[in-house]
Amino acid sequence: MTLETKMVSIHPHFFIKDGKMDQCIALLEEILVLTKSNEPDCLFFNITKCGSDKAYVREAYKDGAAALNHFQNMGHMIPKLYEVADIKVQVQGPANEIEPLKSILPDADFYEAISGF
Repeated sequence: MTLETKMVSIHPHFFIKDGKMDQCIALLEEILVLTKSNEPDCLFFNITKCGSDKAYVREAYKDGAAALNHFQNMGHMIPKLYEVADIKVQVQGPANEIEPLKSILPDADFYEAISGF
């Protein structure tokens, strides 16, 4: 099989602390605005929620460099997110594209893309 993409997707799962859903969504909306206005290589950034205690962001970037740029752009927001939610992150993409993200996201699960387009 072959892999015909350099795309990197990041999948943060937010387990919202009691009564903090509105604050979490507000922070994610701020990140959405930062991403949309400053990151032309972001392919999509969607905020979703499940009930009153879970949220999820679906986001993808042209390549690993664009994903790194995302963290440089919005990294200052991460401590604020941890105030309102516990977070589990998955990163998916070609091995050479996701490797640089491992130092930024040491607790994330990394999935190496092996085939597709």
